[in-house]
Amino acid sequence: MLALDDQERKSDAGALEPPVRAAHMEEIRFWKRQQWAVAGYAIALIAGAFHMTQSVQQPLGFYEKVVASFLVFLIARGGGRLIWELQESLKKTRKVLDQEDPDPERGMHIVEGLWVGLAISAFAVVYSFWR
Repeated sequence: MLALDDQERKSDAGALEPPVRAAHMEEIRFWKRQQWAVAGYAIALIAGAFHMTQSVQQPLGFYEKVVASFLVFLIARGGGRLIWELQESLKKTRKVLDQEDPDPERGMHIVEGLWVGLAISAFAVVYSFWR
């Protein structure tokens, strides 16, 4: 992670050197893309679980529904956790770029939207298992 070595790379004025600053900006762009990718892949896995259960010739039994529901919620929970960790990394990098940043946690509304998307997908699929 770039943030750990940056205290050594500051110029006399306290600002990051241009190549280091550019690397941090690229790191921020990467983490933002990763948040969307994680959400997309988690929803794709949830949709895959739905498709697999709908492709089975006979209806799922009680324990199969329980296991499938658990796996769907586990995927949603894991995706949400990864999105949160990426947001924390964004916050840390923003603080390295500007220690006086008034809102390093900006973008939480995007994270919340991704969480809602994961939750809706998971609940819809689990509902379809049990209907």
